[in-house]
Amino acid sequence: MAQKITDMINLGGHVSTSGGVENSPDRAAKFSFKSFQIFSKNQMQWNAKPLEKEVIDLFKESRKSNNISSVMIHASYLLNTATSDTELKEKVRTGLSLEIERADMLGADLLTFHPGSKKEATIEKGIENVVEILNSVIKKQQNVKVLIENSAGQGNSVGKTFQELASIIDGVHLKDKIGICLDTCHIWAAGYDIVSPEGYKETMDNLKSNLGMKYLLGFHMNDSKKGKGSGIDRHEQIGKGTIGLEGFRNFIFDDEIRGKPMILETPKGEDGYMDDINELNSILR
Repeated sequence: MAQKITDMINLGGHVSTSGGVENSPDRAAKFSFKSFQIFSKNQMQWNAKPLEKEVIDLFKESRKSNNISSVMIHASYLLNTATSDTELKEKVRTGLSLEIERADMLGADLLTFHPGSKKEATIEKGIENVVEILNSVIKKQQNVKVLIENSAGQGNSVGKTFQELASIIDGVHLKDKIGICLDTCHIWAAGYDIVSPEGYKETMDNLKSNLGMKYLLGFHMNDSKKGKGSGIDRHEQIGKGTIGLEGFRNFIFDDEIRGKPMILETPKGEDGYMDDINELNSILR
């Protein structure tokens, strides 16, 4: 019998929390995922209904019974940690603290966030803002690791290059609580070659020399509607975009990243995951 992609890599997907966060492990298990990602609250709102003990217990039980090895939570899209706006900064600080608290309550392993936009400020100031907020919210006693997601380079976003990501990590005090989530669509849009075997090796060597592999703790696996270096963040189903199966082959057969959670965030979501899985399986054939 041919090997399945879900047996070979730690594949997961972003799943819905419709009907309650406690239903998400079952949703992930339908696809034989070993990992999954959720929003622990409405991603477009600042406030959240508190997590009830019964919900937390059911979530943890379901995770265990479905043999889920890692849970990633995606933080709210409102959290612009690169902002210089004093009022917004305080809201972001409170918002990110809440995300960390909820992630820990659910026993999640990873919490991923977008660094955000520096607006008219310099890139140095934007990075300084991200670092300042992270140092004010990351606590020694937390269990969840906070992952900075690389950006596609749209607008004034921070975190497009490995150098920018390294500068953020350099400034964070509690380095054992921080890491990187590498989005394949974003890295391609930012101009890094992940498709040709030579380009992929060069990109990963660049990552190692700037960041070190110990900080690379997770992936978002997305094809891209736009081309390399476009600076545009438009996800596509696996094998249907400009990265194509050649690019994903590089990640799948890279022993150095084997075992790290690789989370699908493709446009059709759960309706498209079987197609994504079939495309990835075709690489093994």
